[in-house]
Amino acid sequence: MRPLEENTRFVPGQGVVLYPQIGDKLDIVCPRVDGPSDGVEYYKVYMVPREQLESCTITKADTPLLNCVKPDQDVKFTLKFQEFSPNLWGLEFFRGMDYYIIFVLSCAARRLISEL
Repeated sequence: MRPLEENTRFVPGQGVVLYPQIGDKLDIVCPRVDGPSDGVEYYKVYMVPREQLESCTITKADTPLLNCVKPDQDVKFTLKFQEFSPNLWGLEFFRGMDYYIIFVLSCAARRLISEL
């Protein structure tokens, strides 16, 4: 398996675009802050359809993949690109489909677009 970094590129106006293969893993890490937490950014990570990505909106039905609300702790979420998940609430990814992940912070979003 090749490193995912080899398949990563920043696209102006779109954010980071990844081209993972089935079996690849992606770690999303909340930054840890040592020292005072004044001015620390708190954000949530969501997987959304393209329409929500483009409008930077989250609905009540959207469940965060990750809550970055503990700046004094190491918090990591690992996405495994798999077509079948043994976990009832596990994520499944299919070849040829596009997936969109946004980081929501004070109504601003940073985008991560995953494409298989």
